Amino acid sequence: MRRSSSTREQKAHPGAVTNGSALVCAKSLGEHLQMAEAEEGLDDASTGGGVVRNIYHERQRLQLCLLHALNNLLQGENAFSTKELDGIADKLPKIIAGDDKWRPLSMIFKRHRNSFTGDYDVNVLIAALGSRGKEVIWYDRRKGVNGWNVEEYDGQLAGIIVNVPRRKFLNLWKGRHWITLREINGRWYNLDSDLESPRAFEHGEEDLKKYLEAVFAKTGQVLIIVEANGAR
Repeated sequence: MRRSSSTREQKAHPGAVTNGSALVCAKSLGEHLQMAEAEEGLDDASTGGGVVRNIYHERQRLQLCLLHALNNLLQGENAFSTKELDGIADKLPKIIAGDDKWRPLSMIFKRHRNSFTGDYDVNVLIAALGSRGKEVIWYDRRKGVNGWNVEEYDGQLAGIIVNVPRRKFLNLWKGRHWITLREINGRWYNLDSDLESPRAFEHGEEDLKKYLEAVFAKTGQVLIIVEANGAR
């Protein structure tokens, strides 16, 4: 996995100020999602992770957003490789349904991953995080986010991974995208692999909740990631 020792300087757009390790945006409530879409394709040659002042941030490659989301959550420690995720994905049919029967096209068409682009499904994410001592809690959108707070997880919260619809290539391709949100050194960051660098939430949990509202508005899913002994 290639890591870059530095990232390109970014020009602050209207309503944004620089603060510490990342660009802090205060322009509009749902702008983190919009920025990721607007910045898509600015650096397609980048295939590895970049460090922005001690923040590990893998950039998008192929359809490996789940791999990037996992490694951004782990901040590069005990990181996953495509080989490891492929192995997890290929074992899932037997684990889930007890079915490991070989079929003529099973070498090409995998149930839980795309052999050509590396796209993985949520079952791979859950199994992968389990191998790193973490558990996944599906957040019920019906509860809303106003009553949600970090303290309810008693220090066991590892981060948040969201899944949102995403259009690419002039809207010719429609898929879904995995994004990690994580608190680092007391500040919440958007570690979306489609962004050029991590984006800080200026007003902490307040802006984080607004972001999650925007995710639900886009028919997205929110997964709360906790240490295994803190799952509830």
